[in-house]
Amino acid sequence: MMKFTIYLIVFGILVGSTLLELFLVGQAISTTVLIILIIGWAGIKAILIAVFFQHLINEPKSLSTLLLLPLIGAVILLVLSLVSVTGLA
Repeated sequence: MMKFTIYLIVFGILVGSTLLELFLVGQAISTTVLIILIIGWAGIKAILIAVFFQHLINEPKSLSTLLLLPLIGAVILLVLSLVSVTGLA
């Protein structure tokens, strides 16, 4: 029963963060800040999904580390794309 409660809490966090993303899109903030916030929230959601719903929390740390390397690479590519598109450099 405890695992089911944890899954419901994580699901609630995921739904709440999606609603927050939708709320942010309607706000009068700069596009750069909006993109950074949405990418950050998407990363947090991806980590929550991987840890809880793909059961990485029960795997050895070496496997979890191996799966984090592509995530770090994707973040680097997203940041480089953001810099390129917005001309922040």
